[in-house]
Amino acid sequence: MGLGSSKEVKGKPVVIIVGAGYGGVKVAKKLDKNADFNVVIIDRKNYFLHNIAMLRAVAVDDWEKKCLIPYDKVLKYGSVVQGEVISVSEDCKSIKVNGREEEIKCDYLVLATGSSYAFPAKVALPEKKDVPKMYKDLREITKKAMNISVIGGGAVGYELVVELAHYMKDTDKKFTLIHSGDKIASATNMSEKFKDRALAALAKFKNIKVMLGERVTDFGETETAEEGKNEEKDKKTKAKHMTFLAGKRTLKTQKGTEIETDLVFFCMGTKVNNASFKNLPKTAEGRLEVNDFLQIKDKTTAFALGDCADIEGKMGYFATIQADTVAKNIYALEKKKKLTAYKKQRPAMFLNTGPVGGVAQLGPLHLGDMVVRFAKAKDLFVSQYWPQLNQNIKKPTKGATEERRKKSILSLENAMNLTEEQAKEIQEKGLGNEKKIQPDQINT
Repeated sequence: MGLGSSKEVKGKPVVIIVGAGYGGVKVAKKLDKNADFNVVIIDRKNYFLHNIAMLRAVAVDDWEKKCLIPYDKVLKYGSVVQGEVISVSEDCKSIKVNGREEEIKCDYLVLATGSSYAFPAKVALPEKKDVPKMYKDLREITKKAMNISVIGGGAVGYELVVELAHYMKDTDKKFTLIHSGDKIASATNMSEKFKDRALAALAKFKNIKVMLGERVTDFGETETAEEGKNEEKDKKTKAKHMTFLAGKRTLKTQKGTEIETDLVFFCMGTKVNNASFKNLPKTAEGRLEVNDFLQIKDKTTAFALGDCADIEGKMGYFATIQADTVAKNIYALEKKKKLTAYKKQRPAMFLNTGPVGGVAQLGPLHLGDMVVRFAKAKDLFVSQYWPQLNQNIKKPTKGATEERRKKSILSLENAMNLTEEQAKEIQEKGLGNEKKIQPDQINT
């Protein structure tokens, strides 16, 4: 095939990683580092979404561009391909991708499919080029709104309302945070002290009103037809809580409280991305059952981590720690050594109050503005994640280097038993978008 190097993946065990988020990328980098495995990452998107930082894009022009990181350089020897995995075999030894008839076999499987959340916290568009317009359009809507309501007082709702309130503090806009719980972040295992400190931090914002213990039961009718007559969007939102509502309306809570608003954000209801593994053992919440080694129940060579797995801590921070255990155990299986049990982490959360501070808890430690500002709030980890994907935010690559392309093609050739031309086509177009491969074209 003519694409060899001093280190190459030909003949190495194939590891398929489904999902290129925080956890999936870290597992991939660890296994790819020395070309000990042929790592193939499959993701629906052609970009890394740094969703931890996305909420600031509602208030700051072009901020979203800092959060869309190219995959071009994340691996040295393996490959990252765009595709939608639609099923996993019962034994977790193969997967199927939408638009492609042939199964893709593997020696090890890692499921890191994550979760879906209401825009603008996350976005699921496959193409990077389509994302900025969504945020630009939303910023225009937000600029016109004067009474903005955020429903949900967990981490997302909290950080969205403070980002808006901070960056729009010199306007006459009013913000209302509505939460059914009696504390901020009430559904988490964080300490009562942390929850009280988070609420107290909101008192610094004179333009934020907090309503705890109130659940919106009536979303009212849109009084104006602004923003493109979003009646259909309204219906979808009320049913699934997966978007926002624009237009003047009156919200009503179970206590009879009325809130006049012209823009409503929904910040609750994480949905596990589990459509591709309906046949695997899951909890009532739809998360994959895993053992102490993060192996999927009864599956020796298949692992799960992050939001799609039944493990504590549904945050990117915990997924990266879980990734260390998964990578260690894949190495251990290959070398026939003892597996490492995942050590559950202490409660941890950083809530920023805009770019200037916030509150945090790390196990028994409670931290304030100065630490949160420098650890997270200032740039929301943007400056950390570009280097982690081997990118320079000031000079992002506009495509992989020739050497990187060759290694990626070699990875795909060997992982999927393809010709060089077939691998090139998949690299360029993504899985399921290439021309159908005839059986007699496949190398054997």
